[in-house]
Amino acid sequence: MASSKPILCGPCHKGEVTTKADIWCYNCDEGLCSTCLSHHKRFKATCDHKTIDIKSYKPSIQAIKTECDKHGQQLNLYCPSHLMPCCDECISTSHSKCTGIKSLAGVVEKTKIEKSKETVETDISSLVNVLNKLISNKSENIKTGENQCVSIKKSITEIRKEINKHLDHLEKKLCQETDTIWNQEKSKATDFISEIDRKTKNLKK
Repeated sequence: MASSKPILCGPCHKGEVTTKADIWCYNCDEGLCSTCLSHHKRFKATCDHKTIDIKSYKPSIQAIKTECDKHGQQLNLYCPSHLMPCCDECISTSHSKCTGIKSLAGVVEKTKIEKSKETVETDISSLVNVLNKLISNKSENIKTGENQCVSIKKSITEIRKEINKHLDHLEKKLCQETDTIWNQEKSKATDFISEIDRKTKNLKK
């Protein structure tokens, strides 16, 4: 590793407790002890963060020093012209003509906020993608439902036609049978009347 000093657990350090980190979280950009890691994995916002064993972690740049090597003072300022942290003595001697000197704590905090913003933006982008997929699926469901509705109505119309066709056939058949029976009964009645007339005439004679 770039520094011989052990990496401390970020959450514990914020609570003014010095605990050696066992894991490094790339998303949070800080170390975690085993206890904080268990909490880290239980939270929805951090459960999928990329972590690595602290022994395998190698910082891409040298760890930021807290004291000035030249003057032995606390590094509490940042020179944007030279892109480096400075102490009060450095500012007065080597950066007196530099402009835009800022508080180092403010620069570090702004960097963390920007990283947090990137994480939030990534989470929002993922959420938007999920919502777009839900909208797409629901739209497909609506389209499928409309097609099924049209198909069902068409089937009902076809069934109605078949029923009407069958009823027309029954009507025609029943009418024909009615006509046949009526003609038979009418013929019998006519023959009976003719027979009565004939016998009546014979009686008169």
